[in-house]
Amino acid sequence: MTGDLTSILRDELKLPANHLTDDASLDRAGFDSLAIVELSVLLTDRYAIDISDSEIKGAATLGRLDLLIQRKRDER
Repeated sequence: MTGDLTSILRDELKLPANHLTDDASLDRAGFDSLAIVELSVLLTDRYAIDISDSEIKGAATLGRLDLLIQRKRDER
């Protein structure tokens, strides 16, 4: 998982750092429905990419979420 995503999850969303691993599920990392919405907004503001709530939920793990974000950034 990239440092950018780790920083966002830890510093902006206040998720517990010890749960932020590539293979952690979103639930295990501490995501709830509000965190998913907040992440979507943060990614739009910070990187000018659109990732829907359902895309975030569909990522299943933080590692897959990181790949999704990287792909979206590359597609810009």
